[in-house]
Amino acid sequence: MNLSDQEFRLPNGIARLIHADEQGNCWLLFHTNLQDAGAFEKEFPARIRLYEKGKDYYIEAGGKAVIQTSPDEWAACPAISYGMAKALRYHGLIVCLKLNQVTVISTQRNHFLQSFYNWIEQTADWFIGEPTRKRAMGTHVFSS
Repeated sequence: MNLSDQEFRLPNGIARLIHADEQGNCWLLFHTNLQDAGAFEKEFPARIRLYEKGKDYYIEAGGKAVIQTSPDEWAACPAISYGMAKALRYHGLIVCLKLNQVTVISTQRNHFLQSFYNWIEQTADWFIGEPTRKRAMGTHVFSS
């Protein structure tokens, strides 16, 4: 989400996460033409929600977004190959989001119902004789 108050701003949409590094930078690919980037401001405050299919949580992050329009800027992202950089000249827009706040949010709507289903699953596993499985859930939260 573009939180800028400018008249022409990058519209909300679905983006693909290309790469995330240890310094809190996320490179995102938007399916917008590079020619349209001139109408948008280059830097703006932004917020993003990252979903992964099958997970019972999502990540909400905020920070400063920078639209990257040149191959020199794309070189900072190790996941952008030479071939991808050539294709980006004609289609696609890269945005680097410098994260300053990250929160993991559970999507469980009804905690009681989820606990009941977990109990049934554990009981069934006990009857069948399978070992108890523990769910792995990302909980790393930081703020700079």
